[in-house]
Amino acid sequence: MTTIVKTAVAGGIATLTLNRPQEMNAFDGDTARAIIEAIEAFAADDGVRVMVLAAEGRSFSAGGDFNWVLTWPGLDAITRRVGADVMMGAVQAVYDFPKPSIARVHGSAVGGGIGLMLACDFAIAASSARFGLTSARNGLLAGIAIPVLIQAVGPRVARQLLMHGGLFDSATALRLGLVDQVVEADELDEAIATLAGELKLSAPSVQSLVKQLITAVNAVPHDAEVADFLGEHVANQCTTDEAIEGMKAFLEKRKPRWAV
Repeated sequence: MTTIVKTAVAGGIATLTLNRPQEMNAFDGDTARAIIEAIEAFAADDGVRVMVLAAEGRSFSAGGDFNWVLTWPGLDAITRRVGADVMMGAVQAVYDFPKPSIARVHGSAVGGGIGLMLACDFAIAASSARFGLTSARNGLLAGIAIPVLIQAVGPRVARQLLMHGGLFDSATALRLGLVDQVVEADELDEAIATLAGELKLSAPSVQSLVKQLITAVNAVPHDAEVADFLGEHVANQCTTDEAIEGMKAFLEKRKPRWAV
């Protein structure tokens, strides 16, 4: 049985690797829970100084797994909320990780995948990477990305990206502030290692305190109350006719009815 999330620790650097390459590392409930469990273990390990969030295969993450979300309309409201909340919880766990974190981005990062990326303290992307808040084009709400997206680019650009739903390149992602550094694909691991080494030079207690204080004083913190509020909207939107049509159209490689 394939491990949906792989973990490793070496030289004080923990690596959490999404391992659903055939699904473009889209995450379902099991994957979200595995992410949370891995992060909790890294947080409790005094030997871990920095966490790298990476992925196997051709893509960083396609966000929520449509095949999983398409089962939601047949579920009761409480069960749907459990599904939405666990996805919100995975992003929240990355965001709340008490040590420095780096997203290693290659291929594509879309929808909830951007949420995971922006929940990290740093993001380094391959120049060939593509990005997009594409959920609106599938009739869905990228709610799990909204808090960290607003923090990264501000409310106006966040609205633009979420409403437009198109893909863009790494240069645009860098200009918008979604990623912090862009390198050639074959230089990605070296750039990650360099940054991780630099982060290990700072005092762990100070780094942890910085993360706590920035969240505490931020005017619009990405906290559990915001996650709970958005989780309800995510769960409800996934059951609408437009969401079902949008996800089916994506899986069937066609345009949704409203885009024809």
